Amino acid sequence: MKLYKIMNFVIVALVITAIYQTGELWLEGTNGHNFFYALTNYFTSDKQGADGDVLLATRYAVGEGEGTFSVYYPDEVGNSAMLDMANRALGEILSQKETVPQKSTADWKEILANRCIVMQYDFMIASEEYLANYKELKTNQKLEQFDYITIVPAKRSGEESLAYFVNSETNECVLFRGEGSGASTALYEALTTEDSGMLYVSTGQRTSASVLWRNMFLPQWARLPYQYAALEREFVFEKDGEPSRATLENTVKNFFRNFSVDWSERNEDGIYTFSDSETVVKYYPEEKVLEYYSYENYAGDARTGLLEGYQICCNFLKNDNSLQTDIYLADIERTINNEVIYYFDYAVDDLPVNLSQSLRDRIGSSHAIEVTLRNQAVKEYRRYAVNFRQMAEKNERINVQFIDALDDANKTYKAIVEEKDITDVKNISLGYHVDLTGSMRLKWFVTLYEYTFVVDTDQEKELTGVAAGE
Repeated sequence: MKLYKIMNFVIVALVITAIYQTGELWLEGTNGHNFFYALTNYFTSDKQGADGDVLLATRYAVGEGEGTFSVYYPDEVGNSAMLDMANRALGEILSQKETVPQKSTADWKEILANRCIVMQYDFMIASEEYLANYKELKTNQKLEQFDYITIVPAKRSGEESLAYFVNSETNECVLFRGEGSGASTALYEALTTEDSGMLYVSTGQRTSASVLWRNMFLPQWARLPYQYAALEREFVFEKDGEPSRATLENTVKNFFRNFSVDWSERNEDGIYTFSDSETVVKYYPEEKVLEYYSYENYAGDARTGLLEGYQICCNFLKNDNSLQTDIYLADIERTINNEVIYYFDYAVDDLPVNLSQSLRDRIGSSHAIEVTLRNQAVKEYRRYAVNFRQMAEKNERINVQFIDALDDANKTYKAIVEEKDITDVKNISLGYHVDLTGSMRLKWFVTLYEYTFVVDTDQEKELTGVAAGE
């Protein structure tokens, strides 16, 4: 070999060594950001999690095995510290080759008897699509679909961890068992509930055959009244009660590759429009709606995966820097033209913000946020552009338990629909109710068959439930 070739080889080796050492010095204590460390770790680490991103639950309940639970919503768009730990533990269970699934009827008393986390979705998920993310998992015992995942983590390394997938409509269940390790034991230690003043009881744990199947956890207080703060709202693109172009532009610019105010206009109806050859963004001041639409080519028929689409949504939502209220995934819909719509709603202090039917009619949407995907890209985005926060004073109170709300809704159903015994209670939930009057207090939402009734939480107010459309 000629001398210059040897010198070139030596120089290349020295350059690589220098880059490596520079990375070690610059990223000392943060080896996870070092390219060489990450590359080595990729080829040597044990595969414990899914082969991609996960779909965050609508809400989750944490129980210590004593019959009461705390319920939470994800605290960030596309992220949650507790759900991240839970999904790591789930991946640890599902990635073990010796995992043998067992299909049975869900016994909630047994499932919830120990320290656990219950991840609930407000819609059904196809098991095949969800579990396809765990490519090493081989089972013919899968449910067709599910809406609950319960993880009972091991207390110590080497003990058994359990993962239940449950379909709440059929009460079918598939149980996966695995040897707990680092992720499971870390989750066990994290599942310690804090006394927040609002504890939940499990309807599934208290009864073996409850007519209530959609919401397993309901708040119940040993002593009433319970004091709480109502909400106040901020119209994010307004200043002093008027639309603010400067505030609007600060957000709109994030949706364009090359933003220019020259591409904007305001018509006689007050609607703001920003556009270029590929993208149009509009703001409707009367409805408080921000709307994004992309005209890029979506001619293909590539199917967007459930988890892939969720991550695309979360990444896109980061463009909306005016979004300051927590949100949660409320539903997913596939359309006939191969589009996928992800629906999100607001949550404040781990309670959902429910828009009245009259408000939904005004904004032209069934949820606060809609993200439509086609061919792995966002085609349309609509948001009720409002942020919510609790008021400083706790001037409101609750003195109506969920069983009383159910009784009141039952009476109203018989009065306005038909006289019959109720055998199908699809849902009871507590949440903030936002209507056109600006009232934002907590209400009970009771769904009997296909009818939803809104019942006041203060018995001194008019208690009789009204249809949610009122």
